[in-house]
Amino acid sequence: MIKINLLPIKAARRREYVKQQLILGAVLLAGAVIGLFMWNSSMNGKIDQAQKHSAELSQQIEQYTRAIGEVEKFKGLEDVLRKKLKIIDDLVRGKVGPVKVLDHLSQIIPEKVWLLRWEEKGGKVTVEGEALSLKEVGRFMTVLATPMEETVSSAPAPGGAAAPAAGPSPGVAPAPAVAAAATPEAAPAKTQHRFFSNIQLVETKSVDDATYHQTFVQFKLTMDVSYAM
Repeated sequence: MIKINLLPIKAARRREYVKQQLILGAVLLAGAVIGLFMWNSSMNGKIDQAQKHSAELSQQIEQYTRAIGEVEKFKGLEDVLRKKLKIIDDLVRGKVGPVKVLDHLSQIIPEKVWLLRWEEKGGKVTVEGEALSLKEVGRFMTVLATPMEETVSSAPAPGGAAAPAAGPSPGVAPAPAVAAAATPEAAPAKTQHRFFSNIQLVETKSVDDATYHQTFVQFKLTMDVSYAM
């Protein structure tokens, strides 16, 4: 009887099986590495996107903060203007001096200047107020010293119209009509009146207002006032 040795065949099959297992393990390991790499890349992309979104939100918050600051600043200026108008109204309602002078004062006062106190005694006026800068105080003093112009209309000169001609006498030929000479109209005359004189800056003081986040200049003026028109 012929005997066949099967050990080499089994060994070869075992080596082939181990080789397949190693290849399969390597493929699985490579797939796992690739999967981890892709997952890591995806997470890094999400992190970068989240950081970018966070930076955009920070910029928007900063812009909104600046906008809120501007709004608060304008609210402060609005309150200042309201305060200025209220003081002028109080002066008019209190009848401190003739209305003509107060009306003139309300028209010439700069926008960035407002009055806090008006005191008159014997033709001498003491004014206390606030302004946004010393330059505005100087502008206020300049307009106070500037005379006001008034236009005075002149009456037309007599003799501008021709007198009606008398009827012709009987038997006498009528005289030819003569055109009346045109009388030039007189130009309106302008007069100047100065309400305030001897204007002096007595005191100035710089004040920081925390409410409006604004620096103001408090000032005190003395001047002579003339109500004669």
